[in-house]
Amino acid sequence: MKDTQTVRRMQEKRDRVIVKTSIVGILTNVLLAVFKAVVGIVSNSIAVVLDAVNNLTDAVSSVITIVGVKLAGKKPDKAHPFGYGRMEYLSAMMIAALVLYAGVTSAVESVKKIVVPEKPAYGAVAMLIIAAAVGVKFVLGRYVRRTGERVHSGSLVASGKDASFDAVVSASVFLSAVLYQLTGISLEAWVGAVIAGIIIKSGIEMILETVGQMLGSRADRDLTGKIKKAVCEVP
Repeated sequence: MKDTQTVRRMQEKRDRVIVKTSIVGILTNVLLAVFKAVVGIVSNSIAVVLDAVNNLTDAVSSVITIVGVKLAGKKPDKAHPFGYGRMEYLSAMMIAALVLYAGVTSAVESVKKIVVPEKPAYGAVAMLIIAAAVGVKFVLGRYVRRTGERVHSGSLVASGKDASFDAVVSASVFLSAVLYQLTGISLEAWVGAVIAGIIIKSGIEMILETVGQMLGSRADRDLTGKIKKAVCEVP
């Protein structure tokens, strides 16, 4: 009985960590999306606007993560005697699908701007916000991914990877803006197309990884080591 209660408390603690981390991601991404959307519209920059859309996708991903955790925590019933733990795999799959969708959408919009180019008009404030977004997304991605690995949450790890790719997206947008300011050459549409390909690749990899986990891939060595240690310590 004590063992069951201990496991339940550990699961509840894990769920709280996942929900807390997801809420941090939601608030951060919503704020970044708002700032970037304003900057993108004012500057007439398709790259910045797409970056804002990508941040909203991340916010939705975090919401899906929270829903997945809550559903996974449901007690077993007659229809599902082994519980709902695999709901986390489904939420991770939905996040991967959102990443893939964001990549395809970004590719389409970037191609449109390549065919019919438009000149952006970056200001000092816009450049500052874009630069700050790079650092924020990098820190957020690192934080979410490490937390996911610590509590063994596929959804958080997927969200962290997505945030890290977004940091690369924002960095590329910033560099293209700097290039335009210095030379007058606008490459943001081409940069957007390249980034879209990277995001699409990331989405496909996340889907394949999640499918592998659902089918039963080999357990992580660190995790199995901790389990063996815990079993050996049981009197």
